[in-house]
Amino acid sequence: MRILSDTAFTLEHLASKYDCKIQGDPSTVVTNVATLSNASNNSLTFFANSKYKSELKETNAAVVVLTGHDVEFCPTASLVTTDPYLLFAKIASDFDISKQFQPGIHSAAVIDSSCDVPSTCGIRAGVVLAMNVELGEHVFIGANSVVEKDTKIGASSWISPGVIIHEGTEIGSRAIIHPGVVIGADGFGFSEAKDSAWVKIPQMGRVIIGDDVEVGANTTIDRGTLSDTVIGNGVKLDNLIQIGHNVIVGDHTAIVAQTGISGSTEIGKRCKIGGQVGMVGHLKITDDTTIAARTTVTKDIKDSGVYAGNLFSHQKASEWQKNAVSFRKLNKLQKLVSLINKKVDKDNDS
Repeated sequence: MRILSDTAFTLEHLASKYDCKIQGDPSTVVTNVATLSNASNNSLTFFANSKYKSELKETNAAVVVLTGHDVEFCPTASLVTTDPYLLFAKIASDFDISKQFQPGIHSAAVIDSSCDVPSTCGIRAGVVLAMNVELGEHVFIGANSVVEKDTKIGASSWISPGVIIHEGTEIGSRAIIHPGVVIGADGFGFSEAKDSAWVKIPQMGRVIIGDDVEVGANTTIDRGTLSDTVIGNGVKLDNLIQIGHNVIVGDHTAIVAQTGISGSTEIGKRCKIGGQVGMVGHLKITDDTTIAARTTVTKDIKDSGVYAGNLFSHQKASEWQKNAVSFRKLNKLQKLVSLINKKVDKDNDS
């Protein structure tokens, strides 16, 4: 169990803040969050999956977040809501002090005199801020991160250690950028000459990132060629994602690890893209599209829905599931077809 802070909240305070119902003593105090099985008598936990019902019945937690249907199985106080996992996530954030810091600039940081760095920011050792970097209030930049010239970072954003942000990048407020991220490197743009030599196409666009975006460790977002690469508000990117030049990712889209998005692809709003998805360039993916893990996307998706397909191009998930069943029986089907052909040949000969 990870105790994130020494903060304490009463059940009454949490119910009032998050507009949910109390079951039990309103004065019950919680000081940390935990799982059902690891919770202590001052922990808050949640129940959202029926397979953990036995753990719910035996939990030592002070408070459990759950639905009204599950209150009867809870041996302790509870917060009742329609979406326990969502409410737990919000409450857990109240205990998380991992993004708190002491303002100040470390003596080993290198900051150009033209930079605008408010006194509320925290700049750690080895940080380099090049010419004309602008930081909003309460920005944190971790050790050995480099922010190149003409970059803007919005208020309350968190830049982890070892991040590289290339020139001209704009990042909105409340961003979380994890270690190893590279934003604004050149896109993969080359033209092939007649002698098969590759001629580099200058990458002169920028990366524009909206508010409330999170970028996972070692993810890369390339700058645009002539226009900009744009990541919308509320986008969540997992670790080890490659986003090519001129890509546009719509607001509140979530993309899982090891996905590769080729240049000039436009992804709509509120999309969910699974791990190891591959997209060819110049595609358009409509809003509210879900793409299952390891799917290969080679053409536009114009109708929202769930798509899958890791051997052939994507198709509706319901179609893929039927085809996958047939594919597993392909050997038997092949033998059956062979037998039928032999019988037909025999009948024809007779």
